[in-house]
Amino acid sequence: MICDIQDGRLMIVSDLHGNGFDFRQILRVYGKLKSEGKADYLVFLGDLIHAYPGRQKDESLEMIQELIKTGANQKGSDVICLLGNHELVHIYHIPLHRGNLEFTSWFENRIRKNREEMIRFFIDMPFLLRTKGGVLVCHAGSSDRYARTKEFDLNWFRQYSHEGEFTAHIESIHTYDPQIGSLFMDTAEGDYLWDVLMNGNERQYGEEYLKMIDDLLQFASADRQNSPMRTLVSGHIGVDYGAETIGAHKLRLCSSAGCLRDLEKKYLLIDAEKTYANSMELLECCHDLF
Repeated sequence: MICDIQDGRLMIVSDLHGNGFDFRQILRVYGKLKSEGKADYLVFLGDLIHAYPGRQKDESLEMIQELIKTGANQKGSDVICLLGNHELVHIYHIPLHRGNLEFTSWFENRIRKNREEMIRFFIDMPFLLRTKGGVLVCHAGSSDRYARTKEFDLNWFRQYSHEGEFTAHIESIHTYDPQIGSLFMDTAEGDYLWDVLMNGNERQYGEEYLKMIDDLLQFASADRQNSPMRTLVSGHIGVDYGAETIGAHKLRLCSSAGCLRDLEKKYLLIDAEKTYANSMELLECCHDLF
């Protein structure tokens, strides 16, 4: 569940949350960049689904169907979709709340007829993406668990598969059952995945989060000490003006949900072979989506 990119240029976007308008703009921009030889991969940073009520029409289902149709995450595809917490909860039947909002059941009602296809797409989403030049890309950023929980190392991330949990409940694949989620959350794997994909970054950990960024970069470099991860790119938390640096080694990107307005939404364009020494160098590679 780790994707390694050795060469080419990556257009990276984050947290669409069912915004079909932004999704179509991203496809247009990527198509133009690709035709001009300026981009080779389109990377979605997770949380493709679950619109916030009242903000725009929820096109989560239609977006996923379009990505499946284009062969995203299949071998040889130039479209890569990383796993976000909003996708994770459907794999494991976990109710996801934000205040009075309960996201999971709403989307489950929409995908009832084709739930198996949707979940199979979600379970193929990598946790991490690494470039040859040392940029680490993931949905939620870092957590205290990367340094603290030794039994889940980089090899565990590489080999981990959701398939076991998926096939264990294949007979009821078309039914959303929160009891399954409750049982999974009581496992060591469930507790760990919830923490690394659902934490609040510096809003939760304060200044200690800066060290956690370095911990994650070190964690993700375990099998490549001669070409370590140097910078981190994530989404997960909104940014008013589309992108911001978090310390010296992290860029937070916001391409849709979480921006003040459309004209602030950003995408990141980087070269997989290039080394970006710090977050400011990544910030300079951000561009307006509109």
